[in-house]
Amino acid sequence: MIAFFDRGDKMGKFELKSYLEEREIYILNEKVSKTIDKNWESIFTQIENIVLFQSKVNSYKENLLPRIGGSIGREINNYNSQIILLGRYLKEIENKSHLNLIDFYLIKNGEYLLNKGKKALNNLYSSNYRSLIERSMKNYEVCLGRVDENNLIVSRDNKIFIGTIKYLTYNIKEHDIYSYIKKIKRKDTNIDIEEIINFYVTKSNLEEDSKEYLRSLSAYPNEEFKIMERYILGKLNLKEEEIIESLYKARKMDSRCLLI
Repeated sequence: MIAFFDRGDKMGKFELKSYLEEREIYILNEKVSKTIDKNWESIFTQIENIVLFQSKVNSYKENLLPRIGGSIGREINNYNSQIILLGRYLKEIENKSHLNLIDFYLIKNGEYLLNKGKKALNNLYSSNYRSLIERSMKNYEVCLGRVDENNLIVSRDNKIFIGTIKYLTYNIKEHDIYSYIKKIKRKDTNIDIEEIINFYVTKSNLEEDSKEYLRSLSAYPNEEFKIMERYILGKLNLKEEEIIESLYKARKMDSRCLLI
């Protein structure tokens, strides 16, 4: 979410709009109308669009973009919370006298899911993650948040058009590619996440640390963890059978994750 300061919303939005338009980035405030074709060519083209956006918006390191907030580490902290939550629930199941369908699902799959999540985050923390944070803060790096073809397009003359900047925040710039990876893995298509990461890192002239950051996050089974979190917190108003069906669908999506 955008974090506003206290100089008035209208003034802040105008400043941000002006800042972006100086860099030929235009806010439409509506869904971008474009036919989406999830083939390899279109995916690589969109990655190039993301790289272009990042180069334009981050090209003046001395300027602090007006009126947006920071989200560095927010999603990773949420993943840590999900792991703790699931770990506690698995221990509770051991002492339950009446088990439901989700409990039986977790008896079979819970430890595997938990270990997969832990391994992904351990790999992240053992990489040079801290240096990416320092670089991001030093350079005032910005993430759009929604970088799919329904929110970000580029014209032939390299002008950028954005549907909404609602999720624009200061963040490690690699995180926009992770957001895109999560988006496309929900589609029923064969994707090579490793190739996507390598293409982005090369196009952005980044180094091995960036690759490991993206590989680690892309190995985290976020779809299945998301459903389990909502179930444990009582936020799923579904029948047990429907939850099980959702978990298997999520597991299929997460099967497209990287293996590390």
